[in-house]
Amino acid sequence: MQEFGSITEIAVVAIASMMIAIVASRQKILDLGGALLSFVICFVVGTLAHWSWFVLLLIFVAGSYLATRFAFRYKMYIGVQEGIEGTRSETNVISNGSIPSLVAILYFFEMITVEEAIIGFTTSLAVAAADTIASEIGVLGGDAVLITSPSKRVPPGTNGGITVIGTVSALLSSICMTFISLIVIFAVNFGNFSEVFEIIFVVIPAILGFVGCQIDSILGATLENRGIIGKGGVNFVSIGISTVLSIGIFNYLY
Repeated sequence: MQEFGSITEIAVVAIASMMIAIVASRQKILDLGGALLSFVICFVVGTLAHWSWFVLLLIFVAGSYLATRFAFRYKMYIGVQEGIEGTRSETNVISNGSIPSLVAILYFFEMITVEEAIIGFTTSLAVAAADTIASEIGVLGGDAVLITSPSKRVPPGTNGGITVIGTVSALLSSICMTFISLIVIFAVNFGNFSEVFEIIFVVIPAILGFVGCQIDSILGATLENRGIIGKGGVNFVSIGISTVLSIGIFNYLY
């Protein structure tokens, strides 16, 4: 089992997590349930792994909110906006934050190596970012096509619907989130990352982040449209599958 950080570090993470939850709730970034869950997830990740992971979660949340608010009036006009005023619920928080938290827990109890933890955590954020940005930007690209039936046009916001702008946004978001994550992790040299870094740490999360977004669309077009699983479940499964695959591929190649 890994050692906890100092009392000071734990206190700082706890206070910062609480402040972020309060601000997110008051600014209507998250509803009350989402804010409470965000506190738990941020605290778990920041204390069981490293405070830099907590910072990366904040970067993801900030980016997601900005994408959600982008052209929000138009999204309301066509009926595809996220909640009221872009406010996200506890379902969204837990579906996107569970896998990163699980990676932190597995690392803390030494069930995965530090390299696997970095790959898994980075991939989980890359998938979440790619899916969120693709959804928020993709609906602005007009009619979409169903990923399981490219010849079938569907209204924007349809489960499993994809657009060119949404697909490009997913790829760019995955790449950007991967680079941001690895730069931060490298800067703090988490787990002596500067000594083991190779290009594989960039390639796997960037590709799997994009692939995970496509898995999300496929699940949306099939299971979600049939009422078998909800949106939160789709997000959770797609992030989980992509994270497991990233660690498996890493172990095979590294």
